[in-house]
Amino acid sequence: MRPTSLLFALLLTVACRPDAADETTDAGTSSGGSAGASSGSSEVVTAGETGEATVVVRGDAFAFTLPGMPYGLIADAKIGVLELPEVSVVTDAMGHFEFPALPAGATATFVLEHADFPPARTRTFTLPDSGALERVTFQVPDMTLYGAIAGIVGVEIDPGACQIVSTVTRVGKSIYDAGAHGEADATVTIAPAIPAAQGPIYFGDDVIPDKMLTQTSSDGGVLFVNVPPGTYELQAHKDGVMFESATMQCAAGVLVNASPPYGLQALP
Repeated sequence: MRPTSLLFALLLTVACRPDAADETTDAGTSSGGSAGASSGSSEVVTAGETGEATVVVRGDAFAFTLPGMPYGLIADAKIGVLELPEVSVVTDAMGHFEFPALPAGATATFVLEHADFPPARTRTFTLPDSGALERVTFQVPDMTLYGAIAGIVGVEIDPGACQIVSTVTRVGKSIYDAGAHGEADATVTIAPAIPAAQGPIYFGDDVIPDKMLTQTSSDGGVLFVNVPPGTYELQAHKDGVMFESATMQCAAGVLVNASPPYGLQALP
């Protein structure tokens, strides 16, 4: 695992830009396309074969880039399920993936593996009892950008720890929407607690991390750095607003990014 960088992890929660919105529309997840299922091998058949109830899970893998550059899409990435190691699919040319039959009601943390990208995870989900879970997203930079930003920032990251990232997001907004989508003036806590020097660190409106900030900006980004392996829960707080919490499975050398719409999402 190459050294990670504080700025890299922070930048992963940057709000979608208009050009990114155009690209994500092409991914086609809102309509539940089946491209992901046809683009790579799938081993997700055991639940259906045993007669158990199953659900469909669809999503997209985005190649994160610096502000001012459009998002790319990660093709030919292996997408697995941490809790179901025998299960995997492969993203198609548009970065889309689909699990056609995961066990209904199961716990699922989705993982991404690709030679050009660092290992990454989503938040941990409880799958629905029926139907489908849509728009499960990854945001991951390639290894070149990963290492370059580490050198620029000059922050030594513990290779035995993970980096945890999320976005405090306004009602109805997600990575599929153009423009800033953060819920400003919120604070974020992590449990179990970690030393204050490790976070929360908030993004400013300019999408630059600022250790002097004590709450979220319109960007909504937040980072906890050098987090020891374990299971953590992130929660956002703001008077008059309720948020969905996010459970994160932290492992050495892994970037865990609970990205919109399944991060710290404001509830209607």
